[in-house]
Amino acid sequence: MHAAPVDPRDTCWEVDSPAFRVYFWQQPTVVSQASALELARWSSEEWRLTGPRDVNEVTAWAELHRGDRSYTLHVEVEGQEGLGLVKLAGTDPTSR
Repeated sequence: MHAAPVDPRDTCWEVDSPAFRVYFWQQPTVVSQASALELARWSSEEWRLTGPRDVNEVTAWAELHRGDRSYTLHVEVEGQEGLGLVKLAGTDPTSR
């Protein structure tokens, strides 16, 4: 990771109350030895969170509801091509 000073005037817009998404990941307890099959067997439960005070509240909610599952945390961003996601935390187990 690299950190550098930044000019805060270089941005054109910001969103004060973004929507977040939390994807909880789990895998069956019995898993095949084939890695491709393992990736295919992951499942996710997706949630959209609106109105949190900040990302810390979203993280606390995710930790409270995760159980024994891992999760990824995203913020929704509207772009020219439509709605997109920016990952803030976690690892998608199906991503290579």
